[in-house]
Amino acid sequence: MQSSGNNVFIGFFSLLLVIVLALMGCGGGSAGTGTGPVVVVQGAVYDESGQPVEDVRIRAVDTGGEDTTSSDGEFQIVTEPDSGTVTLEVSSETGVALVTVDIPQDGGTVSVTLTVNPRLTEINADSLEVGAAIVGRCDIYFENSLVIRQANRVPKDLKCVAKVFVRSNRRRLSQVPIAIQYRDCDQLEPWTTVAIGSTMTKPNAGIGQVEFPYIDDETHCLYRIVAPFGVPNLPEFERIIETTTFQRRQ
Repeated sequence: MQSSGNNVFIGFFSLLLVIVLALMGCGGGSAGTGTGPVVVVQGAVYDESGQPVEDVRIRAVDTGGEDTTSSDGEFQIVTEPDSGTVTLEVSSETGVALVTVDIPQDGGTVSVTLTVNPRLTEINADSLEVGAAIVGRCDIYFENSLVIRQANRVPKDLKCVAKVFVRSNRRRLSQVPIAIQYRDCDQLEPWTTVAIGSTMTKPNAGIGQVEFPYIDDETHCLYRIVAPFGVPNLPEFERIIETTTFQRRQ
C-alpha cells in the first residue's frame, strides 16, 4: 500500500475539499459493488464556522457505497472503484456537489474533510427565465432550440460545454446551481448527474458554463440541463438534449 496527500479547492459554492491518504482500519457505511481494490472513504463535513453538519448524504457515484453524516459530521463508506479515483455525490440542505477523490492503487483508507458553505436558497420573483445551448467545440454537432438535438455524429471521448443563463424579472441571477444529467433510451433508470456548476457573479452574472463528457449510446440516450438544481422550494427547469440514438428510436 501507498500513502500520499494533496489539497484541492472545488469551486462549487465554496465547497472545500482536503484529502489526506492514510493506512487505517475499515468499517462503517454501506459497501459498493465495483471490481477494484477495497477503499474506505472516511471523513467529516463542517460548515463555515467549523461546526459539524449532520444528515449530509455521501454516495460513491460509480460503485454505490453511501453513508449519512452523524451528529459529529462524520461518515465512512466502503467502495471498490475500477479506476484511480472515486467520485462522491455530496447532498445537503445547501444542494448537491460532485467531488473527485484520488485513491491509492492497491487500496487503503482515504480521509476527506468537506466544508459546505451557504448558497442561493430562494428567489423572490414573479418569473424565472432559463436558457441553454451547447457551445464551444461541440456546437457544430447540435441544433440549439427548446429541445437541443444532436445533428451530427459526435467524436468519441469529446467533452461538451453547456452554456446556461438564468434571469428573474430581467435581472441576472448569480450562484444558481446547474446540473447535467443523462438517462437510458427506455427511461427505466433515474437521471444520473455527470456534472455540476453554477451561474457566475459579475461581470458575467447569470451565466454559467458546465463541461461534461458526451456519449451517444443506449445508456446515454437522453441528456438534460437542469437549473436551478437541488435548491429547496424552487422549481427545476430543464432543457432536453436528444442524441441521435434517441431520435432513431422514435
